[in-house]
Parts: sequence; structure tokens; C-alpha cells
Amino acid sequence: MSITISQLIEEKNLLEKDFDELNKKVKTVEVELMQMKGNLNALNGAMQQTNKLVRMAQESIKEWRP
Repeated sequence: MSITISQLIEEKNLLEKDFDELNKKVKTVEVELMQMKGNLNALNGAMQQTNKLVRMAQESIKEWRP
């Protein structure tokens, strides 16, 4: 049994197709990861602001207590 040039070319084309599809998926995941990191940063900022407001509210309660 021997391998023909056309079989090799066909295999090469399949490998290139698989490579291109996987490359697209990797790029999509990279974009999604950047978006998720942005969301994490936004949530972290919101938590920091909320913590600050809680502290301010607690301090104002202490000031109003006799």
C-alpha cells in the first residue's frame, strides 16, 4: 500500500482547516476573557464603593448615638 500525493494534500487541507477553526476559537476565548476581566474589575470597584458607604453609614450611626 502506498500513499499518494493527492492523499497527502487532502490530509494537509484537513489539518489546515482544523488549525484555522481552532485558531478562531482561541481568539474568541481571548476576547471573552478580556471582557470577563473587565467585568471583574467593575465588580471589584462596586464592592469597594459599597464597603466605603457601609463604613460611612456605620460612622454616622455612631455619631448619632448618645
